[in-house]
Amino acid sequence: MNPENPQIAILGLGSRSTLFYIEELNTRYQKQLGNYHTFPCLLYNIDFNTINPFLPDRFDVLVPQLTLYLNHLFTFPINHCIIPNITLHQTYDSAQLKHPILHPIKLVIDFIKNNEIENVTIIGSKYSMEGSYISAQLKEEYIQTYIPKAEDIEAFDTLRQKIYNRTETFQDIEKYKTLINHYSKQTHILIACTELSILHQKIQSNNRVIDLALLQIEKVLTLSIETAN
Repeated sequence: MNPENPQIAILGLGSRSTLFYIEELNTRYQKQLGNYHTFPCLLYNIDFNTINPFLPDRFDVLVPQLTLYLNHLFTFPINHCIIPNITLHQTYDSAQLKHPILHPIKLVIDFIKNNEIENVTIIGSKYSMEGSYISAQLKEEYIQTYIPKAEDIEAFDTLRQKIYNRTETFQDIEKYKTLINHYSKQTHILIACTELSILHQKIQSNNRVIDLALLQIEKVLTLSIETAN
């Protein structure tokens, strides 16, 4: 990493989700450039316990904490940051922060428009599926959103928690696969939870699935390779 050039940063949060981003970035970067390349970035790892107990919407605690971390992070020579937690972007928006992050909602709106997709089913945490943070922004862009039925919302949320705790089983993977196959027959699926992004890597790819985490990863790879060239 050249200290004279602005760099990419990752705000380290939950262990498994942060490692997912790093491993995906390393794998894809090496695949594009070959040899022994690994993705050059600055990892700013914080104590996730200062954030996680207050997610999704204790903004009285989350806003000052996230502001503090990002202000400190951007004292380093970086020009873009990935926040590897989809829900935390609501805090970023609530705080009206101006740090140059790779915002997954903005990325997915561009992706959906560019690919002329008209509707999506949101899967993620129970909060993300039942809340309006994601759906309202998509509807403003005339993108129709749906959510799973009540029992499947509970199933997705349980699967998410199992991934976070590293307790998923083969049966859980098969359950997830069945749910994805069901809902992808009706609309495109929007994965709005990094834990479910991790789980999705364990099944065969479905071209009707849009993954917010992978949109962030693909965007930062493009920026990094453009800078390198």
